[in-house]
Formats: sequence, structure tokens, C-alpha cells
Amino acid sequence: MTATSSNDHTHADRTGADDAGVPDSVAAWEERYAEADDAIWSGNPNESLVAVVSEMAPGRVLDVGCGEGADVIWMAENGWDATGIDLSTTAIDRARRAAESRGVSAEFAVADVSTWEPEDPDRRGGFDLVTGSFLHTRLPDTREELLTRVAAHVAPGGALLLVSHATMPPWAAEHSEKFEHGMDHHHELVSPNGDFALLIGASPHRWEIELADTRTREVTSPSGEPAELEDAILLARRV
Repeated sequence: MTATSSNDHTHADRTGADDAGVPDSVAAWEERYAEADDAIWSGNPNESLVAVVSEMAPGRVLDVGCGEGADVIWMAENGWDATGIDLSTTAIDRARRAAESRGVSAEFAVADVSTWEPEDPDRRGGFDLVTGSFLHTRLPDTREELLTRVAAHVAPGGALLLVSHATMPPWAAEHSEKFEHGMDHHHELVSPNGDFALLIGASPHRWEIELADTRTREVTSPSGEPAELEDAILLARRV
């Protein structure tokens, strides 16, 4: 099971369909980052994440699928003890350089959330907040398993924040055609309530919804045109 990178990525979860001819998720994401000489994302934190996290008291935070680190860096700048993990070595290298250039202290690791554990035992299952932005990934076999493994890093009393595509970006089809690895077939949308149902159905812990909402934000498309995206936001508290 792997988690994808963050920001405007558009993988959806795998449903057990035949993936013959589809490259491994790690290789696909590494290819996407490595083929670009510069960062492929804006370097700005996601507006929906900022709006939610700004209302929270800082603590230990883990960003799963952190990409080039914009969300992690923003949280570190705002008092969080921040860690980011991603499948792509290139993305993590860029995240580390970006943090260093801004004088920010944050931890980054190339890792698969299904097997990764913090080196510090006190952090294992001990994050006050775990975030996952656009974890539309083909692995593991079900989104339920993905959410369960991400949520396993949340400490008692901590929170899980998921920001997902409520509608697909208008350039998603072009992205799928360019990379030719079956992504368009996997563009399954998720909802906050749907994700919460999966979470409470599989997690051994009790959870309560603090926020389930859909919000619109303005972005710039890969071609430089203005566009609007709808984010599905779930904030769930482990109780």
C-alpha cells in the first residue's frame, strides 16, 4: 500500500481491478517529479488545509504524501513539529531544500505509509494531527485500508485531516493521457462522510466528525489558466 503525493494530484484508489500494464505507483510518481527540472507545484500550502489547521493548537503533525513539502513547511512555520513523508525521492529532496532555504526545521522521509514508522518510538502512533491531501491512490487494494493505515499514526485525542477532490480538476484527463498509466480509469471521487464511514468501519478506535465540508478555491492550472477546484474536507477526532 502506498500513498500518493499531495496538492493537486489525481490518483484514485484501487478497487481490485486488473492493473496489467500500469507502472508501480512509486515509479509513476517518481517519474512525474524527476522529469521536471524544477518544482511541479506552486510551493504554496493548500488553502483548505490552512483554513482548518489555523484554528488548531500546534503539536506534532505528520503529512502523508507531502510532495514537495509546501504544507509541511507552512505548518512548521506556524509552530508545528512537522514531519512529511512521500514515495518520491525527488519530491522529498525538493522539500528538504525548500525548508532549508526558508530556514524551517522539519523532518522529511522517503517512505510508504504502510511500512513507515518514526525513528523516535514516542512518535509512533503519537501525532496530534495527521494530514493527507489528495490521497487519490491506486494502492492499497481499498481506500478503507489506506485510511486505516494513515489514521494509525494519530494519537489518542488527535485528529485526522483529509483534503480530497470533490470534483476532478479540469485538466485531469489531459494528465492521464500524458502519463498513459491508467489514471483516468481510477478517477473515483470521495466525500467527507464516505471517508468517515470507511474510517469507523475499519479502525479499531472511536472517531467523531469535527468537520465534513466542501469548499471552493481558486488555482492556476498547469497551463497557467485560472480555475476553481472543489475540496472535500474531513476532520475527524480520535476519542
